[in-house]
Amino acid sequence: ILSISTGKEIRADVNQQTIPARCDLYLRQNYSQELHTLVMALIAGPRPGRLGIMFMDPPTIDEVCRAVADHAFDEMDSANAVNDGMDEALAAEYESGRAFRLLLKLGFVNERPEFGVDARWSESGDCYVLKLFRDYVFHQADAAGRPIMDLGHVVTTLNKLDAGDEEKIVLASRDGKSIMVVSYSDIARCLENAYAELCAYTSLN
Repeated sequence: ILSISTGKEIRADVNQQTIPARCDLYLRQNYSQELHTLVMALIAGPRPGRLGIMFMDPPTIDEVCRAVADHAFDEMDSANAVNDGMDEALAAEYESGRAFRLLLKLGFVNERPEFGVDARWSESGDCYVLKLFRDYVFHQADAAGRPIMDLGHVVTTLNKLDAGDEEKIVLASRDGKSIMVVSYSDIARCLENAYAELCAYTSLN
């Protein structure tokens, strides 16, 4: 206890008679009265009692536990709060990582200028759905044509895509001539198929 409180190693071979005098002032200045009293009681040797002929023993483990009980629970609460904070940070990083992987896949697939000999690969089939979904997520505009920068919408749609939600949404081309109703699970399947096709072609070459 003294080593922890003073930040210095106090070995067992140190003169036990000088320890209380050397540590008393330091503990009194830097720690609470409760801790100071407890530590000094633990390191003090037997001393005459009130009657002058009895000796008072150091506190028992039960007495020590009762003395630090309130502070122990405070420490447990603090430790649990730190753990909760770390869990929340880890969960946030995990969610960010999942969204980042989705963005990478969409970036690899969307409007790719070439794919072997098929110049229209990124403008047809599953890839066309993904192109419309990209516009639905990032390129929304209001009735006046002003861009809508809604980060909440982006996060929500990416989370639903990652979960493969069955909720259906309406996707429309920029000229309004193509409109389709698809679910997030359909879009997730299109993304996985297109990305797998792209990876397969890359591995062959």
